[in-house]
Amino acid sequence: MSALIYLAADVSLPTVENPHERLVSVKEALELCLEVPAFLLEDDSIDKDKPMILWTDREDALDTDTGSVWDGDLDDDFSIVPMEKQEDIYSEKHYCARLAWSRYTKGRAGRLILYIRQLLEHTPSVEIWHIWMGASYPPPNIKRKKIQAKELTEEIIEKLDAEAVFETAPLARTGAAFSDWGVENEDLAVGIQYCYEIVT
Repeated sequence: MSALIYLAADVSLPTVENPHERLVSVKEALELCLEVPAFLLEDDSIDKDKPMILWTDREDALDTDTGSVWDGDLDDDFSIVPMEKQEDIYSEKHYCARLAWSRYTKGRAGRLILYIRQLLEHTPSVEIWHIWMGASYPPPNIKRKKIQAKELTEEIIEKLDAEAVFETAPLARTGAAFSDWGVENEDLAVGIQYCYEIVT
């Protein structure tokens, strides 16, 4: 279970590769003078030419006072990768793609906005969701907001990124009994998902 930010649209979502990381093989890792775990070197059944080690050109630093990671704040340090729909995905759009970044920065948000605006040249709306994976039953409380593309700002992306998706809200009394599971209605809670629909 973890937080997930994803985009959804009725047109395919182009992949954005993160230029600051890639998978390398054991041989490439040795050529790059990376530290390679001994078991990868010693196990003859492992294909030494198969990419399996994550390489990055940045130095991450942990701020022990705030518990946050500083990763250099490079504007292009993120990826967007198409994904299959799972039970946690409540968008009715045909295509979804995962946004992967270590944290929000204004520069990354600016590039994401540009990506969304380019998509909107081919479709009337794009959704950006922030959810907690694994909180799909009972169905989540979805908080929706519609935003005109010209009004989409880095601050709006920052707000979405900061939403507390791990929290739950009490499930309204439905009159249905959940005694089969030994749970009373007042004990049930639902997850919260946030969806910003960006429209032309």
